Amino acid sequence: MTTFDELRRIPLFDGLSDTELEGVFQNGSEKFVAAGELNGREGEPVEHLYVILEGELKISKEVNGGEVVIDTYGPGAFFAEVPLLAGMPFLATGRALSDCRMFLIPNDLFRRLLTEYASFSNKILETMVERVQILQSVAGQREKLSSLGTLAAGLAHEMNNPATAAHRSIEDLRESLDELRSTGMRLARATAGGELTPSAIDRLERIIAGVMERSAARDEGSLDELERCELEEELGLWLEDRGVSGCWDIAPSFIDSGLEATSLEPILESVTPRLRTDAVRHVAAALDAASLVDEVEDSVHRISGIVQAMEGYSYMDRSPVQDVDVNGSLDDTLAVLDYRLEGVEVVRDYDPELPRVTAYGGELNQVWTNLVDNAIDAVSTQEGQGRIGLRTSCEGDRVLVEVTDDGPGIPQEYQARIFEPFFSTKDVSEGAGLGLDVSYRIVVGRHGGDIHLVSEPGETRFEVRLPVDGPDNAVTGRDLRMEAGA
Repeated sequence: MTTFDELRRIPLFDGLSDTELEGVFQNGSEKFVAAGELNGREGEPVEHLYVILEGELKISKEVNGGEVVIDTYGPGAFFAEVPLLAGMPFLATGRALSDCRMFLIPNDLFRRLLTEYASFSNKILETMVERVQILQSVAGQREKLSSLGTLAAGLAHEMNNPATAAHRSIEDLRESLDELRSTGMRLARATAGGELTPSAIDRLERIIAGVMERSAARDEGSLDELERCELEEELGLWLEDRGVSGCWDIAPSFIDSGLEATSLEPILESVTPRLRTDAVRHVAAALDAASLVDEVEDSVHRISGIVQAMEGYSYMDRSPVQDVDVNGSLDDTLAVLDYRLEGVEVVRDYDPELPRVTAYGGELNQVWTNLVDNAIDAVSTQEGQGRIGLRTSCEGDRVLVEVTDDGPGIPQEYQARIFEPFFSTKDVSEGAGLGLDVSYRIVVGRHGGDIHLVSEPGETRFEVRLPVDGPDNAVTGRDLRMEAGA
C-alpha cells in the first residue's frame, strides 16, 4: 500500500506541507498494473491524475497499423493532466513495462491543488510544456518518415514503367543486333565468294541508308489494328512471292517503320534471289535496332525527368531556405503523388505572375503533400471521378495557395480540432493525425504564415498564406551570394 513517505519523495508534491500532503494522501487511491497489462486505452475516459510510485509505463499510439512510442514514464512521473484539463479521454495508451504501482488523484482534488498551490501548478505546467515539445518532435519525425515513404513510393512507381520498358527494349535490341551480325556476315561471305560485287554492296548500302532515312522521317500517324493487320498481310504475301523466308515475322517491322513494297523493291533487285532473305532481314534488323535505341532513349529521358522532379520536390543539395517557385513545387508534389491520382481529375489554376517566396522549400513540399494526399483520400470515398483543385494567387505581400476537393467534407464538430496533433477523422488504421499538425507548425511557426480550413459537403478548401519575404531573419542562398559579391 502507498505510504505517506512515498508521496513525500515525489517531486510533484515538494511545495506542499505535511498537512496538505496528508490531505492528498487520504483522498487518493492506489492502483496496481502488472507487467504487460494496459493502463488506460486511447479514447477511454479519464478521471484521475496518475503518479507512478514503482515500475515503468510506456505511452504509445497506434498509427497506420503500427505503434508509435511517445514516451516512457518511471517512478516520480505523473500523467493524464492534459485530458483532465481539456475534459478529453485518454490521448494515448499506457502499457506497463514492469509491475507498476500508481497513486491516483481524483479530478476534483487535482483541480483544487492546481488553484491553491502554486508549486503544484507550476510543476504541472512545466511538465506539460516539456511534453508538448516531445510530442512535436515525435510528430515531426513521424511526418518526415511519412513524407519520405510518399517520396519513395512515388519514385518507385514512376520509375517502374520506364525502367521496365528500357529493360524490354534492351532485350529486343540484343536480338536485333544478333540478327544484324549474322545476316551481315552472310552477305560479306557472299561478296568474298563473288556472288555479290563490291558495287552491288555499295548500292545495297545506299538503298538501306535511304530506307532508314525515310523511316526516321515518317509521319507517326497511328494505324488502327485492322489497318495494321491488312498492311502486314499484304506485305507478307508480297515478300513470300519473291522468295523471302520468314516474311511474316519481319513484315511488322516494315509496317511500323512506315515502309511498303515500293521501298523494298530496290533491295531485292540489288542482290541475287538466294540472298534476298538475308538482305531483307538485315534491313529489318537495322530498322528494329534504330527503333529500340529510340525507345531506350525515351525511357532514359523519362527517368531523368522523374529524377529532376524528385530533386525539385526534396530540394536536395540546396540551402535550407530558398527562393521557391510555388507553382513549380506544387507540380513536383503532383508528380510524386501521380501513382495515387488514377481516376482523379486535377484542376490547376496557377497565377503565372506569382512571385517567388523565401521559404524552407522541402518543408513546404511536405505541406503540399499532406494537403493533396488528404484531398485524394477525401475524393476516393465517393462514387465516380473525384476532383481536386490547386489554385495560386497573390494577396499583397502574401502568396495564397488553395487545395480543394469535392469530397464529403469535414464535419463541423471536427473542424476546430483538425490541426491538433494525433487528431484524425480517419480510422486509426488509415490516419496518423500528424499531417495537419505538422503542416500548421511549418506554415505558421516556421514561415509566419496562416493555414485555414473551409469545409462543407461537396467542397473542402485549405487556404495557405505565406509571406513573400519569408520567415523573419531567413537567409537565402541568393543573399549569401550577394554578400559574397559585396
